Formats: sequence, C-alpha cells, structure tokens
Amino acid sequence: MEALAESHYPALFRAADTSASAGQHRLLTATALRLAALLTAAVLGTLTIQVGRIDAAAVLAATGLCVGLVVEVYLLTERPDRQWYESRAAAESAKTLAWRYAVAGQPFGAEDVDERAAESLLLARFAVIRGNLHALVVDADGGGLQVTDEMRELRSRPLDVRRAAYRVGRIEDQYRWYARRSMQHGRSVARWSLLLASLEACGLVAAVLEAVGILSLDLPGIVGALAAGGLAWVQTRQHQQLATAYGIAAQELAEIASRIEWPESEPDWAHFVDEVEEAISREHTLWWASHV
Repeated sequence: MEALAESHYPALFRAADTSASAGQHRLLTATALRLAALLTAAVLGTLTIQVGRIDAAAVLAATGLCVGLVVEVYLLTERPDRQWYESRAAAESAKTLAWRYAVAGQPFGAEDVDERAAESLLLARFAVIRGNLHALVVDADGGGLQVTDEMRELRSRPLDVRRAAYRVGRIEDQYRWYARRSMQHGRSVARWSLLLASLEACGLVAAVLEAVGILSLDLPGIVGALAAGGLAWVQTRQHQQLATAYGIAAQELAEIASRIEWPESEPDWAHFVDEVEEAISREHTLWWASHV
C-alpha cells in the first residue's frame, strides 16, 4: 500500500490549500508593490528634477504615495492575509484529520469506532472547519470526495501496512518539509542580514562625506529609506522566526518518529498517531498565532 498523496486527500484540503496559495500570492505581491511605491516616493523626495516649471521628482514621489495608499486600501478591504491564514489553517486541519482517519489514529481508533461512525465523525469535523472559512476555490479535477477511496483502503489494511505508509507519507515527508524550509529561511536570514548591513555601512559613509561637504546629495536619507524597506520586507516574511520554528519542529518530529515501532496494539498505535499529529499541529498553531 502506497502512502497517501495530495490527490488522495479530502476535497476540503485541496480547496483550502488552493485558497491559501492564492491569498499568500496576493498578500506578498501587494506588500511588495506598496513597499516599492513608498521607497520610490522616499528616494524621489530627496531629489529635484526640474522639467520646465514642474518638479518631476516631486510629481513622481506623489504618484508613489498614491500607489501606496491605493494598495493599503486594497489590503484593508480585500484582506488577502485573512484568506491566507484561515485557508492554510483549514488545509492543515483537514490534512491531519485525513491521516488520523486513514491510519486509525485517535479519535478514529480501529477499536474505538466502527467504519460508519468514523466517517461520520470525520465529516462532522470537516463541517466545523468549513464553517470557519470565508474563501474557497473548488478543485474541479479532484473528484469532490471528502472521504476518498484511498483513505478507506489504507484504513482497512493491517497495522504494519498502515505503520509503513504513515512513516513514509506523513512523518518522513513532514520532516523533510520542515528541514528544507528551515534551511531556506536560514539562508534568507543570512542574505538579508548581509544586504542590510551593507546598506547601513554605505549610509554611514555617505553621512560622513556629506558632513565634511564632499557630498551634496542626501544619500544617507536614500539609504535609510532602502534599509527600512528591506527590514519591513524581512519582518513580513518572518525568516528568522520560521527558520527556528521549523528547525525545532523537525527535531521534535525526528524524536517521535524513532518510536514508531513501539506501538503493538491498536490503542497504543492510535495514541502514537495522536502524539505525532499534535506535534505537527502545534507548529501550525504557533505559525497561526505569530501571523494573527
């Protein structure tokens, strides 16, 4: 029995995952545009470009401020951040419930509930998640099933088969994702730290040159604006916090995974799955709290 793939997950997961990706893209694009517009306005505000009787730099700076204002209104009214956060939380909740059901983890233990009761409980949990969503995109190619045939098939298999599928499809897959994302964010922290430090050093040199009269252009103001914009972007992306959180989550998951062979009975296995899913859900809860 192969592990569950994303195409085998509930329709709710696919819809929420698509909605989360769309919301994230909209938020980051709008945030980048707003910062770029404000930085452009700040830089042009230090210059004078006379075109006839009009200061072109001032006009362009005003345009940048207008663009920033329009984007800010868009962010406040459309709330792509809420779509991203809520949809991602819903997708991860649906995913953890799908795995709990498919491998007979709590509260869907093989000896605790029969098949009909397990499916009814799963659908009830999905209904609660769906009720908290404000935006969904239906995946027309996904089949529209909340309890897929692959989930039912895996649940019907012996414990050793479910254990192997859970190790590969859930624990190892999630560990690799945490480790990869922790490394990516760590590299971003290093790159942005070097860039911002370089900008600050350039600003310091420019300030000294301006102080002794060698430089007449307000480069310190321009560099300061660029550094402030870069810092705002880094805070939006939360590279340092996510690098640390994902690294800790990966290590915790590796520790729990080392005990996957210990459960020998269905009740012990159901409890073990619950422990793994709680560890994964805890990281997502912290991510949600840090954003909201």
